[in-house]
Amino acid sequence: MSVLQQLTDRYNRTARFVPAILLMLPLCVLAITAIPAAVAAWSKMAVLAAFCLPFVVSQVVRDRGLRAEPDLYQSWGGRPSEVMLRWRSATAKTAIARRHQLVRTHLGMDLPDEAAEAADPAEADDAYAVATAALRERTRDRTRFPLVFEENISYGFRRNAYACRFPAIVICGLTAAATLALARWSLVPLGWRQQAALVGFDVLAAVGWWRWLTQDTVRRSAEKYAHQLFASLETLDTQSPQPQPEAP
Repeated sequence: MSVLQQLTDRYNRTARFVPAILLMLPLCVLAITAIPAAVAAWSKMAVLAAFCLPFVVSQVVRDRGLRAEPDLYQSWGGRPSEVMLRWRSATAKTAIARRHQLVRTHLGMDLPDEAAEAADPAEADDAYAVATAALRERTRDRTRFPLVFEENISYGFRRNAYACRFPAIVICGLTAAATLALARWSLVPLGWRQQAALVGFDVLAAVGWWRWLTQDTVRRSAEKYAHQLFASLETLDTQSPQPQPEAP
């Protein structure tokens, strides 16, 4: 996907491009603040890097997010959208029965009843995975299912950002160390106020990555998406779907 598509497609811009920019932000702030002459001298190169580097990093962000998903699902006890079909994880079995009924009506699939699931949970989970995959395909039209799309964007952003949490914190630490080193050896003119501001920014950024982007944060977003996905069954019809990125 081109840089232009990254910027114009809302999912890619929010779920992939923005985490990539946040990942590199401490380095960019240091470069612009501490080395303005270098930025001015290499203005054309800086503009090129401002667009191309986030694009490259966004691909890494996406790959890290996809690799993190299996571990997240395992720690949660399964993909949230599939868990919502399980009898054994239900707090309100009436809601499970309603979802099974809607799946049968709109997708033409008979899901295991409570006894069949108890007899073979693994086979039941396979059936739920097939049903939720079919439902995702039927709700890819962003115009007809805007709330599904919104929750998918939110999940994609949080998943990808969470997957980059450790590298982001490392970058914040290295950038803070680089700021102090540049000032210590007088490689660039940095007063104590500038040093304090830059290091303070790096510390706040690191704390933000550590405290805000947690497994619980990603899980809440994934569960909101799953709830909205099944809510779409109430109005689902047979119109043709449109493309949309991956979802939980």
